[in-house]
Amino acid sequence: MRSLTITLTLAVGLGVALGAQQRGGRGGEAAPAPPAAPVKPLIPVATNTVVAHPETYYGERVTMTASVQSVLSKSAFSVAQKSFGDAAKTTAVADVLILAPKLQAPVPAGAYLTVFGEVVKFDPEEIAKKAKDYTLDLPADVIAKYRGKPALIASAVINESFLDLTWRMPPPATPDEDALSQVMRKVQPAFGALRGSIDGSNVDITKQNAAVLKQAFADTEAIWKGRGKTEPMQWAAEARKNAEAIETAAAAGTWEAAKTAAGPLGQSCGRCHTAYRERFDDGSYRIKTSK
Repeated sequence: MRSLTITLTLAVGLGVALGAQQRGGRGGEAAPAPPAAPVKPLIPVATNTVVAHPETYYGERVTMTASVQSVLSKSAFSVAQKSFGDAAKTTAVADVLILAPKLQAPVPAGAYLTVFGEVVKFDPEEIAKKAKDYTLDLPADVIAKYRGKPALIASAVINESFLDLTWRMPPPATPDEDALSQVMRKVQPAFGALRGSIDGSNVDITKQNAAVLKQAFADTEAIWKGRGKTEPMQWAAEARKNAEAIETAAAAGTWEAAKTAAGPLGQSCGRCHTAYRERFDDGSYRIKTSK
């Protein structure tokens, strides 16, 4: 109790001192914010170790490699270390409940997985606090079985092919989505080079990249026209016209005009991506299904 009082006193004193320093630092300026605490490294553990000494691991971020013992729901399963030979006959299974709120693919029984996440004492109310957007989908008998035992809230579930089963993967691309992706691979580097060449008043590089963008946006316009989408088609047309304006301005040496046209060009890209493009966890894009 005494140590707790001392700790609290020091904490309060430190808080007052920091507050005063921020209000009245040198020249009246606020003191810089303290550096963020480093993220604790993941602790590699075995299921039987966690089951035997759960209090040691509650609240810790761990990595656990084991085989799937039971599939319990769409988002929950249990894992245990594999036993071989005589040990498989005599050793009790020390399985750990895995809750994977973002699981995107089923895990078959017996699959060998590596799971990353935080160890918690299993209780539905506590899980609701830890994973606010997650609805526990376990039957009552399973909840009763694991209540009060160690469980792991998974942030990643890696299978034997090194794929993270919590990733939201894209559906197969349609031909026009493939075509749009090919165009976008040209737009990003060309636009980056264009901005630098305009700032440096480089005529040749500006004209070269403006021409690439002009063609890319013409292709984009055609793709959206084929899908019957007027709004992104108009944005692509505006971007194409701005690329043409930059090309003309560079040839004339009117760099302020080139800069003026470059701003709306970038905005057209941003508007279209926000409204019509959807990014998946593997970094790829698809056209939004709602659009």
